[in-house]
Amino acid sequence: MAKTIRLSVVALSSAWAVALMLSASPSAQAPAPQAAAPARTEAGIPVTDQVVIKACSGCHRPDDKQQLSRISFRRTTPEGWERTITRMMALNNLKIDAQTARAVVKSLSNSHGLAPEEARRSLYEVERRLGDEEFKAAELNGTCDSCHALGRILGQQRTKQDWDLLIAMHRGWYPIIDRQTFRRMGPAPTGRDASGRPPDMRHPSEKAADFLAETFPLQTKEWASWSASMRPARLDGTWTLAGWETSKGPIYGKVVLTPVAGSTDEFTTTTTYTYARSGEQVSRTGRVSVYTGFQWRGRSTVGGADASALREVMFIEPDWSAIKGRWFAGGYDELGLDVQLQRAGNAVTVVGLDHTALKTGGTGQTLKIYVANPPSALAPRDLDLGPSVTVSAATVAGDVITATVDVAATAAIGPRSLVVAGAVKPGALTIYDKVDSLRVTPSWNMARVGGVVFPKMLARFDAWTFNNGPDKKPNTADDLRLDAVAATWTVEEYKATFDDEDIKFVGGIDAATSVFTPNVDGPNPQRKGERNNMGDVWVVASFTPPGAAAPLKGRSHLLVTAPLYMKFDPTVTP
Repeated sequence: MAKTIRLSVVALSSAWAVALMLSASPSAQAPAPQAAAPARTEAGIPVTDQVVIKACSGCHRPDDKQQLSRISFRRTTPEGWERTITRMMALNNLKIDAQTARAVVKSLSNSHGLAPEEARRSLYEVERRLGDEEFKAAELNGTCDSCHALGRILGQQRTKQDWDLLIAMHRGWYPIIDRQTFRRMGPAPTGRDASGRPPDMRHPSEKAADFLAETFPLQTKEWASWSASMRPARLDGTWTLAGWETSKGPIYGKVVLTPVAGSTDEFTTTTTYTYARSGEQVSRTGRVSVYTGFQWRGRSTVGGADASALREVMFIEPDWSAIKGRWFAGGYDELGLDVQLQRAGNAVTVVGLDHTALKTGGTGQTLKIYVANPPSALAPRDLDLGPSVTVSAATVAGDVITATVDVAATAAIGPRSLVVAGAVKPGALTIYDKVDSLRVTPSWNMARVGGVVFPKMLARFDAWTFNNGPDKKPNTADDLRLDAVAATWTVEEYKATFDDEDIKFVGGIDAATSVFTPNVDGPNPQRKGERNNMGDVWVVASFTPPGAAAPLKGRSHLLVTAPLYMKFDPTVTP
């Protein structure tokens, strides 16, 4: 979280430094004579697309091997190439129309992209997910991670010389960061380590560049294999859709993909899905481009209304059997759906359930099962949930099976597979004897004030019930997650700063929907010292399980912070 806040501060400082440099340096007003590029010691990837050559070779000079300076020595995601073009327009006065820019992004994403194994590690970055990063590297501490989420770095492969040039570019354009992040502070290391080796005297940026070159090189066996066999993904047809929207629960439906005439990697989409909790039905239409044979980038709307638009970032499995990712919107891409598509055949397929837990000793429990290709008729015996679970009734209406289920008091607790007319959904349900705890997800969250000058960043939450599992102990590996429940939501003071009364100023949460809306941006004359409306609070969920004497409570730490004052890579739909 601290890194996310620091990004805004550094970005502002960097913008100030660039402005100062542009106003003070005569060379910034007119391009300086182009210096000879340093001799390359590592092979790059040739650029053969004439559209790319025409658009980029004015600055990126080709050599006798058809290698364009900088471009041939880097591989990255479609978002990475899009960000590069945006930067070239902002800093180097690149003139390029939208159609050509799209063609350049597509071409470079295919010829200078990532293999599936390389792209997986940075999916959270391109899917715009908020959360803790799992990738840690001591060699990058205090350098790259001072300004960037490391996901941006995980989505790049470069030669050693190009990693060096990237750091040099940062130090040239944003000189303030040389002191903030790239310069060694404090005394030089002395003595030897435990193995007797002398101290590492490399500059912090040199350590970072060496680590990046070794960990994320331009040439890899994964890319060699994928680029040799890469082909357009054959996705046309019908796919089942299962997803989750925080605060609204599970969604189920289908997506029909139709190839765009004259294209091998573009499709139109017709999507229909239902919110299992509320029964709300949604129909969307859109268009998708597939980059590098597996990277789905699209946009869809309800009835063509821009206000309903969702960006779609998905990962297509190399065998074309499944597609998984996120559809999102919002001022900070914070509102979205987690979506998974499976290729639909002709057989009965269990897509999902309206809830995922059944209580021992409970009779007449209702379960809705969303299926593809449902049987025309269904008998209770066609549903199987394992020992001590009896289906007393079952009906089919459209793609939904409604079952009435009895669970014996002696039924063993734990996960159960669901069988519907021979189709199996492993671990679809959990049998439990009691609810032991309530937990709020995510365990921490972030909102940003706004609404006057900048957009607001909302925060949403889910409340999940848990059983302690076979060992009867809370917070252990065998705990059983049961269901997301309709809790009552409140906000409580997070006692970090004495007498700051954040709860009165940061915003509020809808008690029923779990959507937190922050207050407006700017100084607040009603707050002590006319401070802004930022602060820390607890978001608290309260739920009383049936038959319980008292409610269970869970909470999440919410940081309400400043707007993101500078967003260098604006959201643009590919």
